[in-house]
Amino acid sequence: MRAFVTGATGFVGGHLAEALVREGWEVRGLVRPGRDPSALPDGVEVLVGTLDQPEVLQAGCRGCQVVFHVAAELDGAAPRERILAVNAAGTENVLRAAADSGVQRVVFTSSVAVYGEAAPEGADEDTPRRPSHAYGESKVLAEDACFRYHARELVEAVVLRPCFIYGPRDRHFTPNAVRVLRGGWFPMVAGGQAPLDLVHVEDVVQAHLLAARRPEAAGRAYNVTDGARRTVRDLVRFAARALGVRVREVPVPVWAIAPAAVLLRAAARLAGAPGVEMLSPGNLRAMLAPHHFSIARARADLGYQPRHQVEATLPALLAAYR
Repeated sequence: MRAFVTGATGFVGGHLAEALVREGWEVRGLVRPGRDPSALPDGVEVLVGTLDQPEVLQAGCRGCQVVFHVAAELDGAAPRERILAVNAAGTENVLRAAADSGVQRVVFTSSVAVYGEAAPEGADEDTPRRPSHAYGESKVLAEDACFRYHARELVEAVVLRPCFIYGPRDRHFTPNAVRVLRGGWFPMVAGGQAPLDLVHVEDVVQAHLLAARRPEAAGRAYNVTDGARRTVRDLVRFAARALGVRVREVPVPVWAIAPAAVLLRAAARLAGAPGVEMLSPGNLRAMLAPHHFSIARARADLGYQPRHQVEATLPALLAAYR
């Protein structure tokens, strides 16, 4: 079997490329110009290019049975136009190249961000998608393209919706969380009682491999988490203990979110504390949202079984930051 992986030097894409090589796949990886491909395992065929280059995407898809489309613009502060261009239009370009090249299946890495902040606790894949920001909107548009190509029988499409991903070589979630906690304080909105789902990168890779193989997965979407329910407060306290730091929990009642954001930003700037950028009213309100999602469909259809739980894996991961 031969696979084309977009975003092959990224967090998920890199781990996925390694797993595919271990399982005996022939792997071709799309690497953005300027990225160092040397960390990719031996045997990966490297293509340098971007999602707006049809000829590169055609070359990547040629002779492949599966395309894993992982590449994305993850910077929520990027201009909306760029986020949509990379994540929505880029996905359309990948699908077109896959269909034109005779690829059987495209596994697309979406996000639980498609549900938005108003989703109920335990949201499943039939929950209406109401994204709250440009990143989530871009993933909705990309998913729609996947489902459209699948409905037209141009290519089989499977959509995966991971939550917050952590693990070795994470350049975003884990280091940012560590930086904030090392600052010694954390805004605990409404007591930090809202749930927040996490998933280890190796479980995300497992879900991708299952999605590539299972016939019943075609045309469907799947939430991908570690299956546990933990609150923001649980996670902050556990991570602080694992890091060996003391974190002051600053209580922020719901009614005070807007003024608290202003006051906390001013105080953080004066103190030179990290995490100032997270102290917007929108981000604080997001801490009220129940980010807990059902993975019953992934368990039933894919045979997905999370192998990593925060309580067992996070201490060793955070030891590198101590």
